[in-house]
Amino acid sequence: MVIKKFNAKVSRRALLRGSATGAAALGAMAMVGCGGGGTTPPKTPVPSPTAGAPTQAAASPTAAPAKAAWTRVQLAAAPGARRDHSLTLNVDNGLIYAFGGRANGVANNELWTFDPVTAAWHQVSAAGELPDSRFAHNAFYDRARSRLVVALGEGNGGSFFNDVWAYDGSGWRRLDAASADRPQIRYGAGGAHDVDGNRVLVSHGFTDRGRFDDTWAFALDGGGWTKVATTPAVPIKRCLTRCLWLPASASMLLFGGQTDSNPFLGDLWTLDIAKGAWTETKPALLPGPRNLYGASLGEGGKRWYIVGGNTPDGPSPETWTYDLATAAWSPLDAEGDAPPARYSTDAVYAAGKLYIFGGHDGKSEIDDMWALDPAT
Repeated sequence: MVIKKFNAKVSRRALLRGSATGAAALGAMAMVGCGGGGTTPPKTPVPSPTAGAPTQAAASPTAAPAKAAWTRVQLAAAPGARRDHSLTLNVDNGLIYAFGGRANGVANNELWTFDPVTAAWHQVSAAGELPDSRFAHNAFYDRARSRLVVALGEGNGGSFFNDVWAYDGSGWRRLDAASADRPQIRYGAGGAHDVDGNRVLVSHGFTDRGRFDDTWAFALDGGGWTKVATTPAVPIKRCLTRCLWLPASASMLLFGGQTDSNPFLGDLWTLDIAKGAWTETKPALLPGPRNLYGASLGEGGKRWYIVGGNTPDGPSPETWTYDLATAAWSPLDAEGDAPPARYSTDAVYAAGKLYIFGGHDGKSEIDDMWALDPAT
């Protein structure tokens, strides 16, 4: 394994603070956005007759926002401007993995690590077979086996994937076996990591054949794919969405995205895995309709952060949190500087802070990195 190293100076003490909570990233699986900015519905797919109708949420918050502080991380060098990549925390060593994405319309299969303590980027080059270049994939860290797992996505030339790969620090290995019992190729699906169940779940998604509303589980112990049986009332077919595993109720949360008739959804659903039943919830306060937002579980698994996204008003600068204990949403009002509005970014919680990197500001891809300190 060859490693290229770059360094930048930041406060080591500040970045070490709260590092014990870094394992919170286990519960959320990263998803990166669909192609073309995710604002143009395809011509072919039609919503299923049994799909639940989306519910639009008010864009303006009705509660006082919480306070937090963003800091731009000064980098001597970085992977470069990109969008639709994934950020995933290696909870064993505290490094952040950045995988894939695209720049100027071209997907890549680059793997980088970022050290929150030293602010150093390292490009990793592994021998042997590699996953195809891709974006709009799902990624998470399998702590039981100390490996990064990447699934699904879209590649160059309009190719789509339904494969699963793992990087264990020494090289890449494909985990899934060719079989008809698997999800159709897709990208922009929501994904969640059920740590207790030793599986990853993916739901919905998109290809040039249309959008989906099905849900699948992949067993990390080698058991392969299994379709999750659900009752007829399901969230409308969509992509550019995110999901979150809720361990207390053994269920999965799904928010927003894009469907055929509406590029900006703001509905919130929960899937009871055991019953196979989706339920739409309508809290009084909810982020406005959006797709292509970044997301990460943080603070010891207590809060789910969503950042940015593409909205009816364009790229969003907002950050919201979802409290798993109270099932309540809250907007964050950052003091001082804040990241410019963006979509097609990703977020990861590490060393007690929420990090975002890259994305698209509506005009071009960007390469900046920001850290949110929720302690303030």
